[in-house]
Amino acid sequence: MKILIVSYYPNPALGGVWRIVSQLKVMLEDLGHEVDILSQDPNVTKYRIFGRKLEVSKSELSPMIEKVLKSYPVLQSNSWLFNAEINRYCLELSALYYTIDHYDLIHTQDVIAARSINRIKPKHIPLITSIHGYLSGAIFYHLKTMHRQKTEEQIKKLVEYKYHRALEHIGIHSSDFIHTDSKWMRNLLIDQYGVSPQKIFTFPYGMDVDQFTSQTGEVTVTKNKKVILFTGRLVYLKGVELLIDALAKLRQERSDWECWILGEGPLQKELQEKCKRLYLTDDVKFLGVAHNVVDYLKQADLFIHPSLQDNQPYSVMEAELLGVPVIVSDASGLPEMVIDGKTGFIIPSGNSEQIYNKIKYLLENEEKRKEMAKHAKEWAIEQWQVNKMRNKYLDMYNQVLEKNK
Repeated sequence: MKILIVSYYPNPALGGVWRIVSQLKVMLEDLGHEVDILSQDPNVTKYRIFGRKLEVSKSELSPMIEKVLKSYPVLQSNSWLFNAEINRYCLELSALYYTIDHYDLIHTQDVIAARSINRIKPKHIPLITSIHGYLSGAIFYHLKTMHRQKTEEQIKKLVEYKYHRALEHIGIHSSDFIHTDSKWMRNLLIDQYGVSPQKIFTFPYGMDVDQFTSQTGEVTVTKNKKVILFTGRLVYLKGVELLIDALAKLRQERSDWECWILGEGPLQKELQEKCKRLYLTDDVKFLGVAHNVVDYLKQADLFIHPSLQDNQPYSVMEAELLGVPVIVSDASGLPEMVIDGKTGFIIPSGNSEQIYNKIKYLLENEEKRKEMAKHAKEWAIEQWQVNKMRNKYLDMYNQVLEKNK
């Protein structure tokens, strides 16, 4: 089987998509399949197929694309949309440059890549799209970070939101088949976008458990108390503000804990100032991006992921695999990752009071926390096996090729 994996976004990257794609390439090649990856480079200056010497510089393609786009005033007046369109058409032209008519199937990793590839691929090659996240929702919360005073209705009227909503709809319906990792995303595709259930494959991602748990590195902070750990981008979507509100209340009752925040983002300064106002400077430590997350997790007593939207974040998988009880919100696909009351807790999204309650409970109940840690690890090792993911992908590919005959 000859497979082309395509991403609109840069790779390699820290996010979960690259981990999935890189694992998939290795596993499929070990079985004798040929796998190419087409994406932007990390510096977002070119598109290339990994391992090929010939690369396509965006600076060579952009002038031609810009000339066409300038005839659209709404694009010319909005740098965000203008650059997004340039990147989208650069992907199309790069795929044409490499030629893609010799592959058995094409597997895009986002709806923007799906739209681009659909426009130029031969009709006989099936196109599968893995939808790792809800683009419209992510853009909504990104805009919320930028426009904190705007209402939900006002944000949804912004041209940036409407543009990405339209792109998402077009990309979804440009795909012959779709893979989702959560039942939540599957239902959203059916209910909001009118996708036929027969076109959707649903199965979770996986991880090389042994490789992950054997990683080591140097932790740059010393554990003095019980550790509450958060990892993720510091943006509105991740609910970090809610966590800080909960910690402020917790601090009034007990001081036997500290919170480690791993990650960076546009809200970092604002969050640090909030900690200062709430007298949490000594209790909440902003540690930046960490490449040795395993060592931080090994020191954590509990893990918190209060996101307002998330599909199947690797951070939750990682915490469970290392036997750390998790507290997640009930947003999106997160409830599918936790057995409530056994491997962790599921709380209402946007509710800082519930974050406080569950953190306090786990700090106060040592035996229950240890019991949850044991169940979390046992369940995760069974749930997130990478071989399960490999077999599911292969089964999907074979079914798609059979249906396409």
